[in-house]
Amino acid sequence: MEITNRVPDVRPVMGTVRCRLVNALLRRFVELIEADLEAVGFVRRGPVFRYFDPECNGIALDIQRTTALWGEVEFFINVGVLLAAHVRYYFGENDPRRDAMPHHGVWSHRLVATGDTATLPDHRFSLSSESDVDRAATIVRAWLAGNVPRMKSWLGDFDAMLAAVEEDRERSARARAEQVAPGQWKAGRWPDGTWNDGIIRTYAYAERGDVDAVAAETAGWQDSGPDSLVASVLALANQRLAERQG
Repeated sequence: MEITNRVPDVRPVMGTVRCRLVNALLRRFVELIEADLEAVGFVRRGPVFRYFDPECNGIALDIQRTTALWGEVEFFINVGVLLAAHVRYYFGENDPRRDAMPHHGVWSHRLVATGDTATLPDHRFSLSSESDVDRAATIVRAWLAGNVPRMKSWLGDFDAMLAAVEEDRERSARARAEQVAPGQWKAGRWPDGTWNDGIIRTYAYAERGDVDAVAAETAGWQDSGPDSLVASVLALANQRLAERQG
């Protein structure tokens, strides 16, 4: 009988244990931010938190997992502000409260995972220990506390959103000026998020029934077919105009 001294391969078992650990770390992170989000009206479905006002304007926050090293879990956090009429274009008769994502928004942002003092800010959150969870949750909860009230103040208010667009444009210009300061490079404090101000202006015109302004704003848009966003906004503008005239 052949006798061998082979050591059992424990790698599959260790891999399973480590997988459970990193999943537990992610669950703990979600629990920590979920407490804050639920307190201000968000509802979680899978990795996405959503908040909607009665008119279906809303905010969506997505935890987007990405490829990580063995023994780690990595993810991005994306946030979007949703405009009701724009969301209805995407979902039609379906309920956007179940499926709307940050990329459906008129303002979107990917949170920064590093502190303000980081030389090269990074958007990727990485968890491999409990201390990582606490640190990531602290960053995200602080951002939410400072920004959820601001995002809510935009919902359904075209003037507020367009004013925020101008404020962010001015902040961006100041940040650029800081970066080219004589003899010294500075990491300018850029505004969070990116606006799609063209869509906001277009829907603002449509809600006023200003068909001509909508046509002018969308004249350069590439897709203008019968199922396009252009056709949808023009239909809304004509509907509002008919309501005003009736």
